[in-house]
Amino acid sequence: MHGGGRARRGGSAATRLNRLGPRVALVSKVLAAGCALGALFGLSPPARAMDYARQNYILHCAGCHQLDGRGSAANDVPTLHRIPGLLVTIARGREFLAQVPGIIYSPLSNAEVAEILNWMLGEYNKDELPKDFAPYTAAEVGKYRAIRPPSIMDVRAEVLTELAKRGITVDYQAH
Repeated sequence: MHGGGRARRGGSAATRLNRLGPRVALVSKVLAAGCALGALFGLSPPARAMDYARQNYILHCAGCHQLDGRGSAANDVPTLHRIPGLLVTIARGREFLAQVPGIIYSPLSNAEVAEILNWMLGEYNKDELPKDFAPYTAAEVGKYRAIRPPSIMDVRAEVLTELAKRGITVDYQAH
């Protein structure tokens, strides 16, 4: 035992860092190469961020929503085409998107979730987005994710009712 009653494992921080050195160096080189390739191919930092968002979508969302965002009616997984773009036309719909189970319980940071939502909306919902659409921010996503609705299906029903009052029909069963 060493101070504070905790057992020290693996030596000092410097020793552990030295053992990680080759791995850290490799990861740093791979990240630097990725940034250099992005710059070489003319990807601006926002474009690279959108590519990371696409990669995070593939890793964290495509398993249910499919690579092309079409979802699965058989498994009650909604399409990401058209519907989210309609939902963000109202404030409660925008909030709802950041509270669906796959988002609210995701291990991703609020910034990463905001990137995915913005990528998905731009990729699959360009024609439905309001002209004054403002991209999600990490702070906004964090605020919405902190609210845990007791029934997300009730929230969805409220959002769909509000959209219907505005003459907008959303069919979750159409894929």
